[in-house]
Amino acid sequence: MLRAMAVSGTVPARRPPRFEPATAARWVRRATLLLAVAVGGYAWAVLGTEWVPAGMRTVPSIPPGSLCLVDRRASAVRVGRDVFVEVDGVRLLSRVAAVDGDLVTVRNPDAEAPWPDSRTFGAVPVPQVRGAVLVVFAPSTAAGGRDG
Repeated sequence: MLRAMAVSGTVPARRPPRFEPATAARWVRRATLLLAVAVGGYAWAVLGTEWVPAGMRTVPSIPPGSLCLVDRRASAVRVGRDVFVEVDGVRLLSRVAAVDGDLVTVRNPDAEAPWPDSRTFGAVPVPQVRGAVLVVFAPSTAAGGRDG
């Protein structure tokens, strides 16, 4: 007499497992990607870079030819911060001496610098401030920096 044999297999559990490492890893990757896109978008909108022109020795701590990471927001303009301003089509590096409403007074820390500051052209409107210096990458003269 032949008997029919039942095929045995795995029986699904009635409750899903409590912790699935693969699912958790997938969610962590998605969250990390979303965070990276958000931080990158914010940095692209707010930050920028500026080169200190060759020969411009207005701020002794920032040598000519340096690459500067700048904050473009108007709220970054504070007394004592080094800033890039644009006056008559010329971009200058100087330091904020005073902020009076929508006007910014800049003064070169090196008073003997041949470049002008607010003593020459007066206070500038905030929109003429191109960015407040956050980080300075000084040129390496051995590597052929941009110091003219």
